[in-house]
Formats: sequence, structure tokens, C-alpha cells
Amino acid sequence: MKWNCSQISLVTLGIFLSCSATTKAELAEYSVTKDNSVPLKNLPTTATNEATGELANEFTAEALEPINAIKIGQNPPLELNNPGAVSEQVLTNQTTAMTESVAEPLKATNIGITPDELPSLTSTTLSLQRDAQDIFPTFSVQNVDNFNLLLSDSNDGSHSGSGELQWTSARPDGHAPISVMGEHTHQAGEFMFSYRYMLMRMDGNRDGTEDLSDQEVLQQFPVTPTDMDMEMHMFGGMYAPTDDLTLMVMLPYVLKEMDHVTRTGVNFTTNSEGFGDLQLTALYNVLRQNRQRLHFNLGMSFPTGSIDERDDTPAGNNVRLPYPMQIGSGTFDLRPGITYLGQVDKFSWGAQGSAIVRLGENSNDYQLGDQFNLTGWIASKWVDWLSTSLRLDFKTLGNISGADPLLNPMMIPTADPDLRGGERLDLGLGLNLYAPSGALKGTRLGIEFALPLVQSLDGPQLETDWQLTIGLQASF
Repeated sequence: MKWNCSQISLVTLGIFLSCSATTKAELAEYSVTKDNSVPLKNLPTTATNEATGELANEFTAEALEPINAIKIGQNPPLELNNPGAVSEQVLTNQTTAMTESVAEPLKATNIGITPDELPSLTSTTLSLQRDAQDIFPTFSVQNVDNFNLLLSDSNDGSHSGSGELQWTSARPDGHAPISVMGEHTHQAGEFMFSYRYMLMRMDGNRDGTEDLSDQEVLQQFPVTPTDMDMEMHMFGGMYAPTDDLTLMVMLPYVLKEMDHVTRTGVNFTTNSEGFGDLQLTALYNVLRQNRQRLHFNLGMSFPTGSIDERDDTPAGNNVRLPYPMQIGSGTFDLRPGITYLGQVDKFSWGAQGSAIVRLGENSNDYQLGDQFNLTGWIASKWVDWLSTSLRLDFKTLGNISGADPLLNPMMIPTADPDLRGGERLDLGLGLNLYAPSGALKGTRLGIEFALPLVQSLDGPQLETDWQLTIGLQASF
């Protein structure tokens, strides 16, 4: 048979148009492999006519011959190596398994939704389309292999019902510096036990902002204190009956030691120790959103600490010790406060205002001065188990009302009720260690060292040199 040029041209054009209608399926986004693959037979799929945009007729495996098997993160199932033995049901099951294999790593990816919210992946056909919405219709991605939506892990915050990231304590800076009390709340049903050791060193006297020598104080009084150490072991517990309400109990054990010198050069030391005033506090959340929290502190302390401590002095044996050497206040005291907390991924911050309001006189005819405290801090989370903090703490303390009749205010400054007030601004440097997992999960160790920046005292009065606090906290 002879073909002229026009006949050859028409046949060539017909073949070209036919191929255009049947091979322009949008398959470009899927990678292919030559290894361990065979042509897929009788796999129905959808092709689009590029010229008209209309759906073309179904085509058979011959049209798929050039692309071989589809590689989706793994080799094709073994059954596909023998296409003659593959029944329609087997092919359907394998296609479903391949679809689920793509979905499986995505389930483990932090994508801001729970597994229950993922769309159904039980389709019995593998649609060869550019857009991954066929698998996950709620979002679109360019490359499934590189798919990742940024979301903090479970230790960086839980989500509210609206999906908003919330403040969390499950990080090393999730609690305030260890010296701050009642600064966090718990979720319903949680317990926390804590132990703190505090050591305060006081050395030298001050009047206002001026340092005084021992000789300057002895010109006014026959005896002067020279230094004092105060140790405190604070035992605490917290329990949250609801998400909004946390109850706290604290009981201190106090040890005090004060050194003195007299005008005649006699040195002596007095000591006292015992359990201090029991504190009960309710913490109530009023704000929990945008990784911020605000709660009220409403506390009460009970006069379980002694105000009758005695020791031997040059003035006599078993004499009543001055006010700073007593263990408790002797009164019921209100302890109101308010605490604010905030977080971002690597930093947290907070502030707390609190007060101690004395209710009436104690059995020794005096009332300690009211106290006001304002503190603020910022902390940096370096890794999941370590954070550091910087804190400013301002305290103001009033003088004593009334007087203990057994104390002589002319003998020593610590016995004068008008020389107990003052103000102080401290700088605290803190370290927090936290166990995010393992047998000690939820346990933290906190350390803070505080130095006074400014102190103005109604003196002569012993000034504070430094304060160290070390604490352990364990949540269940």
C-alpha cells in the first residue's frame, strides 16, 4: 500500500490528538521509581482533555505504562509484582493500605487537630490528583513528605476548646522563683507537696540608709545585736478540687540565732526555734486565656508559733527574748494577694502583690506591723529541664503597735517597738530544674539567691545581707 504525504500527516495528527486526550492526567506531583515495580493493570482513573477541560473516557494500564508504579514513601506491595494474580478486591485492599500508610505519619505530626478530627481515609481507590485535598480535605500542601505544621508539644501548653494555646506549669519556668509562695494553681484532682529551706543572713546595723558601727549603737543602748541568722524549713501542700480553685497549706519550722555585744565588751548569743504560724490559702483563677493567668490569693495564718521564747542573757537567766527572736505573730492574720502569670515559647513572666494584715493584739499586748510585698520576675527556658530567672522584690514593714511589758525598750534596739519598720528592695537570681518525664516526672528543684539593692530601716536595726532559698516540689 502506498501512502502519500497528506495521508501520513492526517494519521500522525490523529495519533497526536488521541494521545493528548488520554495521557494528560495530572500526575506530575507524584514521584516514580523503576525498582520493584510493574505496570498497574485496569486501574480506573480520571483524565482531562487539556484542550476542552472535559473529562475523557477511562483508559487502561497501557496508558499508565510510562509511569510504572507509584512510589508513596515505600515500595509497592508484593502482590503488585504479579499483576495477573491480583484480584480486584486485593487491589482495593492494597490501595487502601497505601492510603493509610501516607496518613499514618501525619497523625503523629503536630497539626493542631486531634486524631478524631482527621478525615476518613478509607477510600477504596487512589485518586491521582495534584491537590492533596483528596486525602486531607481540610488543608492543602505542596509536598506530603515535607508536611509539618508548627505546634507546641504537650509540655508547652494544652489547648482550650477553641484551640487556643494555654498557660502551663509543665515546664521548668512553669512556677515562679522558689521564694515566691502561692504563685500557681493546679488542675482538678492534682496534688503537690513542697519543701523549702531558707537561710537569711543579717550583719551590722543601719538607720535609714546609713550603716552604723557597733560603737555608734552602743552610744544609745547598753546592748546591741551584731548579726543574726534565721533558718526556716517550710513544709507545704496543695490540692485542686476544681480547675479554678486550689487550696494550699504551709507550716514553717524556724530557727533563729542572734549575736550581741555589750558596752563592757561582753559577747553573748541567744537562740530560739519551733513551729511558726500555720497558713491556709485559697487560690482562685479569674483569667485563663492567651497563655496568661490571673488568680486571687485569700489566706489566713493562725497563731501556732510561740511568742514566749526565752533564753539566758547577761541580764538574767530564762528572760523573754526581744521581738525579732519570737517565732510567731500571736495573732490571726489575713493574707490577701493577687498573682499574674504569662508565657511565650521560651520565656515566662509574672507579678504578685500580697499583704499581711494583723487582726488585733496578741496575748502579750502587742501587734506586729502590717506588711506589704510586691514582686515581679522574668524567666528564660533554656531547655525542657532548665530555666533561669531574674526577680525584683519590694517589701515594706510597719512598726509594732503596743508593747510586751516584759521587754525594756531602753536596753536594746530589738526591744523597742518603734524600731521594727522599714523598706527593702531585693534582686533575686534563680535557677529551676524540672523533670518532664521518667520516674521523677513533675518534680522540680528551685534555687534563688537574693541580695538587697536598697534598704531603709527605722533603726538602729539589723540590716539584711543576703537570703538563700532552696526548694523541692513534686506534683501528682
